[in-house]
Amino acid sequence: MFPLQGAQMLQKLENSLRKSLPESLKVYGTVFHMNQGNPFKLKALVDKWPDFNTVVVRPQEQEMTDDLDHYTNTYQIYSKDPKNCLKFLDPPEVINWKQHLQIQSSQSSLNEVIQSLAATKRFEVKHTQRILYMAPETLRKLVPSLLDAKNLSPVSGRTKAM
Repeated sequence: MFPLQGAQMLQKLENSLRKSLPESLKVYGTVFHMNQGNPFKLKALVDKWPDFNTVVVRPQEQEMTDDLDHYTNTYQIYSKDPKNCLKFLDPPEVINWKQHLQIQSSQSSLNEVIQSLAATKRFEVKHTQRILYMAPETLRKLVPSLLDAKNLSPVSGRTKAM
């Protein structure tokens, strides 16, 4: 576990996560806000630096005072290698598994990892899924390749007629 400290490291992390959009969106957005003053007093942990595979953004320990508040105890996770991030997520220094918590990710491939961790730690997981809507201008700016990949119109964001 390697905690990132300092503006340069966080900026480098943000730039790297931008290249992995849309999968890294949850973590990217959170790191972006951390670079704007870190109003929620979060910290970013990586498995290694600078060539990380897994990033966890979490509240600082002193902010996680209510063991039953899963809204305060919220984690954002992104992994370039979801199958091998289990070892990184397991220790209590990364995720406090004794608290009610919420794990957010834009990667469905992490569901299996989290289910596996839940089974070994004998706790129940409630899975929810949300749909992300993005304005075409934002999509064009952040992930232009997605417009081509999903056959979307760059003007309306709607699927092109075939």
